[in-house]
Amino acid sequence: MQQTIKLIKMKRILLLPVLFLLLSACNKKEVVAPNFNVAIAQGKTTFKVGEQIDFTFSGNSNYITFYSGETGRMYEFRDRITAGARTDIGVPIQNMTTQLLTYPYSYTEEGTYKVTFVVSNTSVYGSVSDVKEIVLSITP
Repeated sequence: MQQTIKLIKMKRILLLPVLFLLLSACNKKEVVAPNFNVAIAQGKTTFKVGEQIDFTFSGNSNYITFYSGETGRMYEFRDRITAGARTDIGVPIQNMTTQLLTYPYSYTEEGTYKVTFVVSNTSVYGSVSDVKEIVLSITP
């Protein structure tokens, strides 16, 4: 009888640390918000059709997606679905295996474009995103 009581107490003593370890292992870690800036290397926002624009990046982010602001590439319509397909899709220009410092782009038509960069840090615990926008004027 006494051995049975000792055995039950020993099981409880062993069970408590295991339970504590399981509960402490379930703590979620916070995903760090991206610290990101984008600038134009040329230092201006007006360009000619066909002129290369060099976007420069600083900070830290796992992913960068580029929306040029052209028809079919607008951030504000990213969730729109037409005829069973997404119509406005961004271009993924950076992921965890490619690190970019600059991204060159040129426009083929004149107009005013709202360029959008969506940056995010992602881990097994979730994702945190930030949006940066630049308005460009493209002239003939």
